[in-house]
Amino acid sequence: MKEGCFFCGVDGGGTRTTVICRTPEGQDIGKRTFGPFNLNSIGEESFRGILGEILSYIGGLGTCRGLCIGASGVTNDNVRSVADGILAGRGIPYILLGDFEIAHTGALGGKEGIVLVSGTGSVCYGRTADGRSAMGGGWGHLLGDQGSGYGLGRDALMAVARVFDGYGDDTVLKDMVSDELGLDNPQKIVSYVYSNDKSAVAAVSPLVDRACRQGDPVARMIVEENARALSDVVIAVAGRLGFGETDVALLGGLMENPTFLKESLVDFLRSRNPGLNCIAPLHSAAEGAVMEAMRL
Repeated sequence: MKEGCFFCGVDGGGTRTTVICRTPEGQDIGKRTFGPFNLNSIGEESFRGILGEILSYIGGLGTCRGLCIGASGVTNDNVRSVADGILAGRGIPYILLGDFEIAHTGALGGKEGIVLVSGTGSVCYGRTADGRSAMGGGWGHLLGDQGSGYGLGRDALMAVARVFDGYGDDTVLKDMVSDELGLDNPQKIVSYVYSNDKSAVAAVSPLVDRACRQGDPVARMIVEENARALSDVVIAVAGRLGFGETDVALLGGLMENPTFLKESLVDFLRSRNPGLNCIAPLHSAAEGAVMEAMRL
């Protein structure tokens, strides 16, 4: 491989995109951040624009011998068609992977195991050494997202709604929602939920953790139910792949920080399946993308 050759990994996110370029010897020769990458959110024209920017950037660094693009939705037919059209004829070997796939490679250092992501949404993905894979969750906020920021926020607002209706257990969440979000009556809660996207509901989740710290039983029950739901998904994925013992990398804001949800999940997995060992991610998703590019 001639001087100036490198591999490139792209971690395309909903708010920003990270690009890392690395030589075969492992030396980073370029790292840059671009804007959002999700075609469904930014539209085809903007998607073409940002992919063009990335290709222009890496083209100025030398000869790219392998490119991995990982992003949410990047493997659906429409996105793949647009990306293939732009990349065709560039002479760059490339692969398009889901964001959970590059996250898995990075978090587990390219080894087999399971990743559990809990941020605004939630998803679990496992892969074996021989390439078999299985996914659990990832159904979105209308059908799933248990154990996510959205799941916790939704359940908190439901608990507050029951208090307003006169049959729910008292909870400090009612005062927190009122004082910090200004949602002091049912009409405001309804407007808040249905006039915003799911991120607004997920923004309620930190209140659940704080209520747990105050000993609120309703908040604690919300956390326990969501943690058990996450453990169900992890155990199911492990079973489908035949994992008796394996590492489970915990990713996302609710898993990479000290939260009651994380603590409860680890306890559930330890008691229900001791062979599933929870770990912190070894590397980022962008690092995982570079690793996948180097495999090309």
